[in-house]
Amino acid sequence: MELILIRNKMKVVKVDPAKCPQDHVCPLIRICPVGAISQDGFSAPAIDQEKCIACGKCVATCPYQTLSLE
Repeated sequence: MELILIRNKMKVVKVDPAKCPQDHVCPLIRICPVGAISQDGFSAPAIDQEKCIACGKCVATCPYQTLSLE
């Protein structure tokens, strides 16, 4: 498991605001196990890369494919 975390730490979650409808509270905020996702109003979600562990839960859950793990 340790090797997976090290490998994932080299990846980052990126947000494509053009894919987000920005008309709702982002449900991904509740999904993130480390609280790395925030939102200002109904804007596209923001990722705190310092907190993010690149687990991919948000990427797999977003129905608009707004996030990607790169």
